[in-house]
Amino acid sequence: MSAVKCTVAVLTAWLLADRVLQSPESFLAPYAALFIIGTTVRSSVSAAVRQVTVVILGVLVAALAAGTLPELAAIAGAVAVGTILGRSRWLAPDGMWVAITALLVVLYGSATNAALVFHRVLDVTVGVLVGVAVNALVLPPDQLSTARDLILQRAHELSTLLADLAHGLRSGRHDSDRGRQRVWDLHKSTGAGVALREGRESLRGNLRSPGWTKVGGSQVYLPIATVLDDTLLYVSVLEVAVEALTVADDRQAGPPASTPEQLRHEAAALLEAFSAAFDELTWDPAHHREPYLHVVQTALPEARSRLESFEESVRRHQPLPGAWPAIALAADGLWAALAVLDISDEH
Repeated sequence: MSAVKCTVAVLTAWLLADRVLQSPESFLAPYAALFIIGTTVRSSVSAAVRQVTVVILGVLVAALAAGTLPELAAIAGAVAVGTILGRSRWLAPDGMWVAITALLVVLYGSATNAALVFHRVLDVTVGVLVGVAVNALVLPPDQLSTARDLILQRAHELSTLLADLAHGLRSGRHDSDRGRQRVWDLHKSTGAGVALREGRESLRGNLRSPGWTKVGGSQVYLPIATVLDDTLLYVSVLEVAVEALTVADDRQAGPPASTPEQLRHEAAALLEAFSAAFDELTWDPAHHREPYLHVVQTALPEARSRLESFEESVRRHQPLPGAWPAIALAADGLWAALAVLDISDEH
């Protein structure tokens, strides 16, 4: 998509500058247009204003320096003043281009040529305007779709991870290296909430916004994004606990004598219940009238029932090692995080 937009923006800007305006420096127009593509529609407008502003400031600084100072002093003065002006927070992150533009104009010897200065500003203005127009009209950026895909995929990954942990408890075998890597990948990847905020921002002034509004926009994904971010810590604890238990099994060539087999199966069933709950969250809530109803009415009560049974077994048997109570605490955290969906569904 971006390749198509870049091509359209560059060709349009160059044709306008070279063929219509017949600018002697027409290359500046497609150069400026290219800077605008890839940002959100709203941010592309502010980026366009900054681009034009830094160029105008740059040529003005160059003209002032070249008109009042000798050549070497003009170069030094243009860079110094341009750098100071570019440090303004209003120009970030493009402020450095004030000094760069001023330096280039002085070096080209065109700082006092009014016609060239005019065309330079005009070309950049045309370029950024073309960039804004193409960005808004040709496949406008829709990061909410990306956020949706990330959220649904994250729910699937958590569901699969919990199912694998349950299998490890039942079988007494768990690939701890792979498990730790999967958990680490989840922690270092973009958060669901962050992705959702970026998606919401990308729809400001976007032609695709009305389509998203019809299905609830970013708000429909907020509950599940909150759940996904809040459960990473508890899943990490479960990974460590299952790893500790399966390592102990490997050393003893069988379940610890102090741990009833029933407890092992109860813990596995508990994790499977949570796996089923996350699997329900892999369905796009934008296409369901009551997206979290089944989770609230079926998956959550099932998980709560199994959690209470497991906690009672842990209290009764007081098993060693301490990984068993850790599973109970982490599962309680998972249930509390998922319970947010119940509140959201009521509203």
